[in-house]
Amino acid sequence: MARLIPLALAATLVAGPAAAGEAFLGVYAHDVDDGISYGKFEHGAQIVFGARTTALDELKFIGRARVHLLAGVNTAGGTDYVATGLSWRFPLSERFYLQPGIGVAIHDGKIDYPSPDEPGITPAERLKRLSDFRTKLDLNSRVLFEPELSIGYKATNRLSVEASWIHLSHGQLAGRYNPGVADVGLRVLYRYGLDR
Repeated sequence: MARLIPLALAATLVAGPAAAGEAFLGVYAHDVDDGISYGKFEHGAQIVFGARTTALDELKFIGRARVHLLAGVNTAGGTDYVATGLSWRFPLSERFYLQPGIGVAIHDGKIDYPSPDEPGITPAERLKRLSDFRTKLDLNSRVLFEPELSIGYKATNRLSVEASWIHLSHGQLAGRYNPGVADVGLRVLYRYGLDR
């Protein structure tokens, strides 16, 4: 994963002169239980916006990946995040496509709630910490992996719609406790410039 960050940054710089790609805006259900994330700690919708390059010839050694940069803002004061990474588009038909991606994210949510098992704390403090553990999202690391998957439909040459899933977690690299957070929703994309 450490290699993806400089690769994404370099690809973004290379892609600048190409002036082609997609801008997107979407609304997502936030902190859903998707079978990987625990879900249901936070509420509100997630407004996700960002941009993605066209498939880059400069990245043909990894399958002409696209570079994405996105931000998610929670409408109820929950976790906000910014992510960047790479994605690959696979046509399913003339208009439909599948697009998996992987990246890294930084978020502003709470991390490292104190352990309820810490020796020497009072029973009242232990109960408070247990309550926090059961009711508040603790992503356990400021930097997280950001896998995502989209199914898209090209409505016109310029407009597309994607149903997408975005997941954030540390993959147990920052400890065994790894609730993760998942957002599932729809986004509208506007294609600018020319695909290569």
